[in-house]
Amino acid sequence: MFFPALALILSGLPRWLEKLVFLSLYPIYLIKFKKEKIYISERLKKANLLIKPREVYKNLFFNGLDSLRFLLNKKVPVKFENLDLAQNEIWKNPVVFASIHLGAFEMLHRAVAQIAPVNLIVSEFRNKNLDAYLTRIRKTQNMKIVKDYEVSKILKNVIRNKEIIAIMADQSKQGAEHFQILGDSVPLFFKLPLMANRLGASLVFFRTFRKNSEHIIKFERVYKPQTEINQNEIAKMFENWILEYPEQWTWNYL
Repeated sequence: MFFPALALILSGLPRWLEKLVFLSLYPIYLIKFKKEKIYISERLKKANLLIKPREVYKNLFFNGLDSLRFLLNKKVPVKFENLDLAQNEIWKNPVVFASIHLGAFEMLHRAVAQIAPVNLIVSEFRNKNLDAYLTRIRKTQNMKIVKDYEVSKILKNVIRNKEIIAIMADQSKQGAEHFQILGDSVPLFFKLPLMANRLGASLVFFRTFRKNSEHIIKFERVYKPQTEINQNEIAKMFENWILEYPEQWTWNYL
């Protein structure tokens, strides 16, 4: 009952109170996760970005709250850009939707599920109760939650049935390759989307970011089935996304 009750409280916070809650929690968080703050500071410095870790945590907190509201079916201002790129591929081919942990990223795949059924690839949390709660609120009628270790079992059926897979390319270190992004070596998981593309799936890259009080879900690039894909080109695209909204990328995730 703890996580549902906490989610209910946090998702109901008025905007003015969100800021006070963050200001209250941030010093406590730094005491407990001092090493993580140092790690983020080093990464920002290496990237030559004049951003403080506090800005990263603040945006993670606010975007996280709006993600929670969205998952709980509460009203959140969302705008789609280039939606036709995705709609042109859905129903015609199986599709892999891929993104990174930027902005209110939990919104991405729930939004796609409003168009067609989605297999969402997720990693397990160490806390089993939290993992079970997130699995429950991530689900909709059109959303199937698939653990990352189950992907190989479902891939052929997804291709055969022209279904959708949704993944975060900066999510899994297992089987990932490293690419240079903002002066750092970042693990990106391209194995699954590239394999699916070779088997006949379209590959759609999309992202979300908060602009003023509105969340933009923007579809950026489509690779048709069996395209020769340059992985460094994709990594460069991710780098450009991060440079545009560096305070909204989860620098502490990797």
